[in-house]
Amino acid sequence: MKKMDKLKTGIKNFDNILSGGIPVYSLNIISGSPGSGKTILVQNIIFNSARDGLKSLYLTTISESQFKMVRHLQEFEFFSDDFLGDKFIYGDLGAVLRKQGTEKVLAYLTEMIKKHQPNILVIDSFKAIRDIFPDEKTFKAFVFDLAAALSVWEVTVFLIGEYEEKELTQLSEFAIADGIFHLYGQGEKRFQKRYLRILKMRGTHFEQGEHLFQISSAGIEVYPRIKPEGKGLQYEVRSGRKGFGITELDEMLSGGLKEGTITLISGGTGTGKTALALKFLLDGAEKGEKGLVLSFEEPVVQLIDNVRSLGWELDKYLADGRLDIRFISPIELDVDKHAFEIMDMVGENRVDRLVIDSISSFESSVIDLQKYKDYLWALGQQLKRRHVTTIFTVLNEDLFSPVVVTKAQISLMTDNIIILRYVEDDSNVKKVLGILKARGTNHNKDFREYEITPNGINILGKLDRANMLR
Repeated sequence: MKKMDKLKTGIKNFDNILSGGIPVYSLNIISGSPGSGKTILVQNIIFNSARDGLKSLYLTTISESQFKMVRHLQEFEFFSDDFLGDKFIYGDLGAVLRKQGTEKVLAYLTEMIKKHQPNILVIDSFKAIRDIFPDEKTFKAFVFDLAAALSVWEVTVFLIGEYEEKELTQLSEFAIADGIFHLYGQGEKRFQKRYLRILKMRGTHFEQGEHLFQISSAGIEVYPRIKPEGKGLQYEVRSGRKGFGITELDEMLSGGLKEGTITLISGGTGTGKTALALKFLLDGAEKGEKGLVLSFEEPVVQLIDNVRSLGWELDKYLADGRLDIRFISPIELDVDKHAFEIMDMVGENRVDRLVIDSISSFESSVIDLQKYKDYLWALGQQLKRRHVTTIFTVLNEDLFSPVVVTKAQISLMTDNIIILRYVEDDSNVKKVLGILKARGTNHNKDFREYEITPNGINILGKLDRANMLR
C-alpha cells in the first residue's frame, strides 16, 4: 500500500503529533471559540508551506480587508510579504455571500481555484456561511456538494469556524471532515493556557489527548503531552553504576546508583539534599559525563556560590559544557510545557546525569494533582528509556522523621530512596543518612552520621540504634 503524502505544517512539534503532517487533499475543520488561535494556526501553516513552494487561496467570509489581515500577520516571524499575491492569494467570499447569495458560493470557489490553482484552500469563517443559510436542510445539501467538488479539485482544505465542543458531533459539516482540530483554553489563577486536541484524522496515526500550545512572536508552538503508557516501561536495563564520589556512600550502594534509575533524596531543610545531588553530578563530570541541574529553589548564581563554600569548583565543568544549571521559577511552572522541555534539553545536550531540585517546590504550585502524577510517571519512563540516571530531591517537613511524604506519593515511582534526617544525641543534633530502598542492589541498611564541611560531605560512623529511636 502506497504511503499517503503529507502536508508538513512546519510548526514546532505539530508534525510529530501528526506522524509527519496532514494528509494531502484532506478536508480539515479547525474549531474553537473566538481568540483560541484558530486563524493564527492555519496562517502559520500556509506561510510555512509557501516557503516549500506551495500556493494557498485564503477566502474570508467576514468584512476583514486584506490590509487589516496583513497588519495583524506582520507581528509574527513566519509572515513574509514576499508571498502576498504569489503564494498567498486573498479572496473576499463574504462579498459574494452578501451580494449574490449562497447559491453562487460554489461557482465562485470553482472560478477562484481554476484561476489560481492553489495547493491549499482556506475558508475563514465557515461557520459564518452556515449562519447565512435559511435552514439546516439547505445547508446540509450545500456541504455535501462542496465536499464532492473539493475531492475533484485536489486541494488540502481548512475550514475555520467558531464552534463549541458540543457542536462537533451534531453539525453536518463535521460528517464530511477528514480531520477535526479543536482549540480551547483553560483559565487558571495565574495565567491562561491554550490546548489543542485532534479529534479525527483519516489516513494517519496521531497522538490523542490534549496538547499545550502557545502563541508567541514566532507563531504557534506545540508542546506534546508526555503520557504514561505501558510500552514506555520497555527499556534496556544496563548493569553500570553511577557513584557520588563519596567512598563510604558508594560502598553502601554496592558501587553507586544503577544506571538509568530514578533516585529520591528526601530530607528536612538544611540536611544537604542539594549538596549531595550536586556531588553526584560532579562525580560524573570528573569522569567526562554530562550533567544537568534544574533548580526550582535557588537561582544559578546563588547555587554556584553555595557549592563553592564546600570546596567544589564548578566553573571548569560549566565552561566546558559537562555541567549545566538552569533555574526555573516554580511560580511560572507549566507541567505540560515543562515535561517536554526537560526531554528536549536532555536529548540536545546528551545528558547522562540529571538532578531536579526540588520536586517539592513545584508540587505545591500544581492545581491538578492527577496530571502532576502522570507528568512525573511519564517523565520517569522517558528518562529511563534514555538511560539518564536521575535524582529528585524532596523536602521532608518533619525534620526528625524518615518518612517520605509528598502529595503525589512519588516515592512509589522511584527506584532508590536516600533519607537525610536529624537525630538528637545527648542534647546534640546530628545529621544521619540511610538508604531506604535501592532496587536490584544489596544495599547497606545502617544509618550513618555525616557532616557537611568546607571540604565537602564526610560520612562518619554507624549510629547506635538506641540513638535513632530517641
